[in-house]
Parts: sequence; structure tokens; C-alpha cells
Amino acid sequence: MLALMLLGAAGALPAAARHPSVTEYQTGLSVNGGPWDLVDGGDERIWFTEDALNAFGPLSPGDGLISEVTGRLLHGNPRGITRGPDGRLWIAEAAVTGAIARVDGDGTVTEFDTGVTGRPVDVAAGPDGNVWFVAQSPSGIGRVAPDGTITMFSAGLTANSDPSAIAAGDDGNLWFTESADPGRLGRITPDGAITENSIGLPSNMAPTDIAAGPDGNVWFTLAGDPGGIGRITPEGVFKVFKAGPGATGADLTPNSRPTGIASGTDGALWFTESAGPGRIGRITTGGEVTEYTEGLTPDRAPWMIAPGPDGNMWFTENANPGALARISLPPLLHESGVARIRTDSAVISVRVSPNAQPTGISVVYGTGNSLKETSDSVSAGAGWDPTQLAVKLEGLRPGKKLRYRVVATNDSGSDYGATGEFTTEALEPEHGEVVVADPTGRVRVKRPGGRWHRLAAAGAELPVGTSIDTRRGRIALTTAARNGKKQTGTFGGGLMKVRQPRRARGRVDIHLRGGDFSRCARPAVRARRSGITADASYIRRDPVRRLWGRDRGGRFRTYGRHSQATVRGTRWLTVDTCSGTLTLVKRGSVVVRDFARHRRVLVRAGHPYLARAAHRTR
Repeated sequence: MLALMLLGAAGALPAAARHPSVTEYQTGLSVNGGPWDLVDGGDERIWFTEDALNAFGPLSPGDGLISEVTGRLLHGNPRGITRGPDGRLWIAEAAVTGAIARVDGDGTVTEFDTGVTGRPVDVAAGPDGNVWFVAQSPSGIGRVAPDGTITMFSAGLTANSDPSAIAAGDDGNLWFTESADPGRLGRITPDGAITENSIGLPSNMAPTDIAAGPDGNVWFTLAGDPGGIGRITPEGVFKVFKAGPGATGADLTPNSRPTGIASGTDGALWFTESAGPGRIGRITTGGEVTEYTEGLTPDRAPWMIAPGPDGNMWFTENANPGALARISLPPLLHESGVARIRTDSAVISVRVSPNAQPTGISVVYGTGNSLKETSDSVSAGAGWDPTQLAVKLEGLRPGKKLRYRVVATNDSGSDYGATGEFTTEALEPEHGEVVVADPTGRVRVKRPGGRWHRLAAAGAELPVGTSIDTRRGRIALTTAARNGKKQTGTFGGGLMKVRQPRRARGRVDIHLRGGDFSRCARPAVRARRSGITADASYIRRDPVRRLWGRDRGGRFRTYGRHSQATVRGTRWLTVDTCSGTLTLVKRGSVVVRDFARHRRVLVRAGHPYLARAAHRTR
């Protein structure tokens, strides 16, 4: 979808919107110098040419400082510039008596004109260790060996076709545009065999610049009206994204004159639109186009474009007065993965390039297909180089499978990592030593010798002998037998202490705790204070403490004041009253041992059993 950035008030985006924006640099440039082409010099600087000034020079992306080198290009009209296989800069000089110039690291310029025919207009590093160029008037393709030996090729090339740009493709060949009508694309092998292709290419659309794409294809601009962006496969099949909407169109402004094109660090291609007022465009390998104008001075003619050492895209503005400019890119995520997993936390390792802008990293995550949770943001700084950092996810539940995705964000937008998965470590019980507690609601615990505190929602491993308060929640206890087999029971509604005798073959004992039994000694007084005029039997039926439980096939035993209940696969309630200990079975059956009567009673579902208190209240 078309996204023209801030084209007047009607198209203004909210202040909080994040998108690429343009910064222009003029200080240090001569007026009317005609900035033409630019390239990452490999020395953390951008190098550029100025056609009208017969100059070249560096720009430092960090501070925008520009220098011009004049008086060293004797042939003149420098246009295309590239960094050669030898790491040095090479410049095409398009004067009537053209030449190819080499710039050494110390600034020494050597010009090679022997063997050149025509006017070199663009230059590219070849896959064969040589430098290649295209020339006009007459048309030709040239090869420059490392020692400066030049060989021209024209067999198979249409005369007066005006080759205008050249780039190395991923197929080991070099590809070039021919802008003279009707327009063609050409390919030359490292041995010099030329093939031209125009089948499927719209006529009279002026193929202009060319670049290898991230998808293995070659991409090019069509500067004729209405304009477009083209793609050709290594097999020679064309696809043209024309200006305007439609099945074969793209959201590209008609008659905008697409000019320069280059692959970006974000997996897309970036291009310039030099017709007024001027735009910078981005096209995905699927053909989706977005245009940007924020920060551009109108009618400066954005010209050639290239990726910079800071991860952003840089371009020249060829009008008078000209400028060098940068369009900022969102951060680039290189890789991410799970570095560490615990029962309640995980650490996600991230490698990201901030692209010279303050960048924050966060992780969205959740269970199932949900990514509803978001981690705290971690700063990746504002550097150029990739940064390694870690984002911690906390408050996770043990033994849960989660999905996650890394998000890197700066003022230019966001980059999203691939969705990953991990499973937190499970809490593990240990026979006679440790039980695993999984709370619901507000549950407090007190470890032996410790103090009461709220149990985290993620649960915990608790030592045997821990007291648990489930009066405002419930807790699932998982324990292990000697053979490692696990069982889980759920309890709630009261205070309890957990024990697991080593000789009990995995059985877990739950002892009711708390409650004020002092009132049971004088029930009549208690009744009067409560405003109850009935007999004191009310108090003897009034619960002092209680605890409910349920399990499925486990071995649990609950201890009240006057009885114990041994269960397997049951739902039951234990209530201590002044009258005794009441066991009520909701499901299954329970074996109750009555302490006062010294007997065992089988209590089935739907039936209660009251183990009465001894005549003398303890």
C-alpha cells in the first residue's frame, strides 16, 4: 500500500508514527557540483563523485563531515564509483576522452585511458577480480585488469544503445542496462560474451540503473514515463512493476522518473525518483512499493543510491544546489535464540544492528498461538555494528511451552524476528524431601524455620514440613514415590502442613493446622456472647478449621483433630469442630480412622462420618 510520508498536512502522520526519514548534508559541498554516484568505501565512510565539479570525496556518516578532492581527475566528468575487488575505489570518467580512475588508500589517483573507447559512465566490481564499466558514444562494455589493462567488448551489443549502468549478478555474470529506445537489458560473461534481452520489457521506458537483488534476481529502474521498477531472472524472464495500481502495477507515483536502485540491508531494494518534487522508494522482492518524502527538499532530484556502513541508505541529489542525503532504516535483526531456560524464566539472545539510531529490543511471548505478553525493553544502543544482547523473560510457569518473537524498534520502524518456541523447566518433586506446589488464588507458605510469604503464581519446590495457607485459594501438590512415580492432589480452604514419611511408600500426609479450640471448653459462654439463645450444641457443631481435597488415584491422608482419612481417587472435606472431626465424601470412598473409638470406617460418596471428640476436650 502506498505510504507517502508527510506530503502536506492532509497526509501527515501522527507524531508517534515510526518510519524512515531523510537527512540532507550540504556543508562542505561546492555549489552546483552535481553530486552523481556514491559507494561504501570500506573505511567507514561514503565516497561520492561530482560530475560538474570534476571532483570526488568522502563523507563521514557519523557526523556528516564532507570533504572534496579536486584537481586529480584530469579527464573529468566523474560519474559511477565502486569499490573494486582490490579494496580500492574506481571511478568512471565520462569526458569526451574518457578514462577509468583508481584511487589508492592514500588518495593517489591513477587514470587508465589506453584502450578505452567511448565515454565511461558507470563502473562495477566483477566476480572475476576485475573492474567492469559501460561506455557510451560509442557503446561498449569494458574490463579493467588489476594492472590497469583495458579490454573493450562490443560484439553482440546493439550500436548506440547507450549502456548506462552495470552490476554483478549472483549468477557470476555482469548485467547492464541500455537506455536508448526501445530499451534493453544485457548480460556479459567474464569472458566477454554479450547477450541482450528485451522480450517482455516495455518499449521506450529507458532502463537506467541496475543492481543485484537479495532474491538472486537482477533489478533495474525504468526512468521513462510512466516509469517502473523491473526484475529479470538469471534465465532472462522479465517482471515489470509499473507505476499506478493494478494487477501488474505497483503503488509507484506515475512519471516520477525512477533513477538509482540498490539492495538495502533490510532485504528490500531502495530506489530514487528524480522527477519533482522527488521521492525515495522501497520495493520488496514481492513488488510492494512504499514512497517517502519526509526530510527531502523539493526538486533536488534524488539520483543514485547505495547502502552505507551505518546500515542506512545514502543517495545523491543532483540538482543545483545538490546534496548528499541519508534515509534512515529500521534496525536489522540478524539472529535470535534461547540462551537459557529455568523453571520460571528464560533468556533470549539477540544480535541486532541499530543502524545508527537508538534502538530498543523487546520480546513478545505467550502460550499456544498467543503472543500477548511483552518483556521489558532492552537498549541496543545507537551503533553501526551488530550488537549482542540478552532479554530476560520472568514470571513464567514451570513446564509450559511458549512461543516468542523478538521485536527491534527505532524511530524509523521495527524489525521482527522469526517465531520460536521453548519449554520452561518443570518443577521436580523428590520423595520424602520436596513437593511441587502450584497455587491458584492467594496462597501463603511458611517453610520450616521460615516466615509466612505469598507463593508466586509460577509455583515452587517446597520442602517437606512446609505449612500452607489456602484459605483464599487452593494448591496442587505434586509428590514422588520411591520409584519416581508422581501423584497430584489439590487442597484448599484451610491451613495445613505437608509431610511425606519415607517409610510410607509415597503416601503424603496433610495435617490440618490453625483454628482456636479454646472456645470449645465453655460453649455456653460462647453462645451467649454470640447472641445465641439456643443450647450450646450450636457451638459444638460450629467449624473451627477445615480443608477440602481431591485427587485421582494418589495416596493422600488428611489428619484432623480426632480422625484421619486415607484416600485414593477421591474428593472429600475434612472439618474440625468442637464436637469432633467430620469427614464428608463427595466422590469415591475414604477410609476414616477414628482416634477415640480406635476403629476404621469406610465412608462412601454422599455420606459423612463424625469422629466425636473425647469427653475431655484436648
